[in-house]
Amino acid sequence: MTTRQNTSSLSRSSSLQALTQCIHTLTQEENSVLSLAATEKLLFSGGQGAHGSDIHVWDLEHFQLKANLKGHLGSILSLSLRDDGKWLFSSSGDGTVRVWDTTTFKCLYHIHSSQDVGDIFSVVYSHSLNTMYIGCQNTSIQWFDFSDSRPDVPQSPNITHSLRSQTPKFFEGPSKSREPEEQVVRYSIPDSGIYQNSHFGYVYCLLLGKVPNVEGEILFSGSGEGDIKLWKLQKGGPIEPWRTLKAGVDASTLTLALHDGFLFCGSQGGNIKIFDLETFQLIRSLIAHEDDVLALVVRAAQVYSASADGVIKQWNRSFEPLQTWTDHTGSVLSLTSTKDYLISGGSDKCIKLWSINKGTTQAESVDTAAEDVMLYALEKWIAMPTVSGVPSQLEECRRGAKFLKAVLQQLGAESRLIPGAPGHNPLVYGQFSARSTKSENQQRPLNVLVYGHYDVIAADSKKWDHPPFELTGKDGYLYGRGASDNKGPILACIFAASELQEEQQLDVNVKFLIEGEEENGSVGFFQAVDQNIKLFQEADVILLSNSYWLGEDIPCLTYGLRGVIHSTLTITSKNVDLHSGVDGGAVSEPLIDMVKVLSELVNPDRTAKIPGFYDCIRPLSSHEDALYDPIVEDMFNNPSGQRHWDPSATGVTKEELKKKLMARWRNPSLTIHQVDVSGPKNRTVIPRSAKASVSMRIVPDQEVADITKSFEEHVRQVFGQLDTENQIEIDIKVVADWWLGDTEDRFFKAAESAIEQEWGQKPLFIREGGSVPAIRWLEKRLKAAAVHIPMGQSSDQAHLNNERIRLQNLNTGKRVIKTFFKELRSLEVAPSVDRE
Repeated sequence: MTTRQNTSSLSRSSSLQALTQCIHTLTQEENSVLSLAATEKLLFSGGQGAHGSDIHVWDLEHFQLKANLKGHLGSILSLSLRDDGKWLFSSSGDGTVRVWDTTTFKCLYHIHSSQDVGDIFSVVYSHSLNTMYIGCQNTSIQWFDFSDSRPDVPQSPNITHSLRSQTPKFFEGPSKSREPEEQVVRYSIPDSGIYQNSHFGYVYCLLLGKVPNVEGEILFSGSGEGDIKLWKLQKGGPIEPWRTLKAGVDASTLTLALHDGFLFCGSQGGNIKIFDLETFQLIRSLIAHEDDVLALVVRAAQVYSASADGVIKQWNRSFEPLQTWTDHTGSVLSLTSTKDYLISGGSDKCIKLWSINKGTTQAESVDTAAEDVMLYALEKWIAMPTVSGVPSQLEECRRGAKFLKAVLQQLGAESRLIPGAPGHNPLVYGQFSARSTKSENQQRPLNVLVYGHYDVIAADSKKWDHPPFELTGKDGYLYGRGASDNKGPILACIFAASELQEEQQLDVNVKFLIEGEEENGSVGFFQAVDQNIKLFQEADVILLSNSYWLGEDIPCLTYGLRGVIHSTLTITSKNVDLHSGVDGGAVSEPLIDMVKVLSELVNPDRTAKIPGFYDCIRPLSSHEDALYDPIVEDMFNNPSGQRHWDPSATGVTKEELKKKLMARWRNPSLTIHQVDVSGPKNRTVIPRSAKASVSMRIVPDQEVADITKSFEEHVRQVFGQLDTENQIEIDIKVVADWWLGDTEDRFFKAAESAIEQEWGQKPLFIREGGSVPAIRWLEKRLKAAAVHIPMGQSSDQAHLNNERIRLQNLNTGKRVIKTFFKELRSLEVAPSVDRE
């Protein structure tokens, strides 16, 4: 934030300027470099053909060949190291695995299967389970537990399976006989260590790693069928199939890499497919290379890919290419890295070492030692342009969701991501648990569900006084897109729960349901909640803070929102765009038809012409009518505290002002937003189509289905009366139901008390003309009441240029939420209801 000293630490990590140059090239005699592995001091390379039976050991200090490890009779297809670097595992086209001591360079173990496996394409080792896993040409995955094994009966040192010569080999050159080696311990993988037909294709790659919110290591496998499978592991037991990620049947999966909760899959043909391991969704398929992606490696905040097209690429966190290198003269077959180097091996028999900036490997999080952690978190979050509905911003939205999850976890909450609709943003779930039940008679603490959204509206930086995605403090206000709608209020609620938990005063369970598509019609939200309903079904009250005060000075409680039905009308001619000088007057013009249809939607007094539109409106009660009186009094007595209202300037009476408020808040309306036409849009063209956007705001007790039906019937009836050759289409785009809270409800009373305690005055009870699609649906689905506590002022400029929130409102808003949670401790859980 520009008002703070340590802004530099809060900005997005700058793009790494890694790989400035190739600093050294090593030549591996006459062999393609099929595999690489490295410690900080040593590099191991495996090759193809006659000399490929050797593993070359290079000194990374002086770039000299240090040793050759002999033993394999085929190409070295995979190399991997134990976590501490003391063991090197090598798998080969000879169907065996060898384990080497990286200090003495002696072969410790020679391992083969009890079956004919063909080539062993991949080998990985779990230090925690002391178990090795291999991916095989015969489609099996096999494993060997070093802590529960018995050596084979001594055999000839060069023994191989009797069927070895019957299996075709990949990457194989002329074989080379070996002199008898020193005796090594030999193991055979038993049948109990084999998972047959693990894939419908060769198992080209294996990877061990962690999956968010899942305990223990997970084994990832990729194969010729294209799918990626995830396997659960257990000490002394078989692997268990857990999930399958569908990457498509169009290309084999040849290499895997894991970084920051994303799984990167290098494919035949040049694509890199990226899965989010929190939601298990395919979020991106990069057209990365012109030929097969043969190797992937993660270094700092970047992913590096290598391909048969001879190119190495560096990718940033937004999956955009940063740099490209083409120094190899053939295919790039292998990659590895150390803290100082990226190392590549190619079919040109060369190993190249590239200088790497050390960068950072830390995940985005908040500094809990910062002077004001909430502002620190808001500053970092605002810097993420989480604009929904824009494909180019999907990664930023996912980044924003992951950041929120990290904030929740760092503050002591349980948190995870919930998958949204395919191609859309995930939801964030979090929970702060109550310290204990209140008494023996209370079965459980109250459950509060906080709803909000982390997505924002796009911002045009040219029209802002400050960069929209950089939190800027000025004159007591915090400017930035999302500061008021809705990132600031969300963080205030999170920190309120966190502080109570830290103070040992949290006596209610506080759950968070934060979506990423609210500004885009809440696409996928309802389905995602239904699929995870067990997380939310015991909610007793729903809390949101997604609106604003009526003015600038008096706090408010929102008890009603109008619903909305968005529609698009399209009138189309069978003709192409025509010239008015040639065809004017001779054809039915879509735009003229559209004007006639739209003219029959609204009366001169601004009421809708739709039949039955006003039939079901809930009558005004004396209680609600009385709620308008203090609002009107304040607007007349304190005009300086109002932004949009100035009764003295307009000359309206108090009764007229009350009617205007009702027209905005509790009466339905119909609005024509825009009209557009096809073609070049100049004054001589008759457009072949005309399109209009129309919305209807609905109120209690209008039914969405009834209003939609009446609207469509009315439009078609009007259009049918026109003498036209054109066609009309009606598309209902977005639907959100109205919401009306009960101001006498115990939860509203608790909110009213909390606001009065923290602001020193009673709130005004207001309704709003806007809509929040999720709130009414959540009330119905969870059978829980909703309470809406706005934090911002009327001048916050939500959705507009220079969006802001007053710092006083944000801090006091946090205290209001804390006090609200405290007030709930005196309330009992309502009698159980059927929530299914």
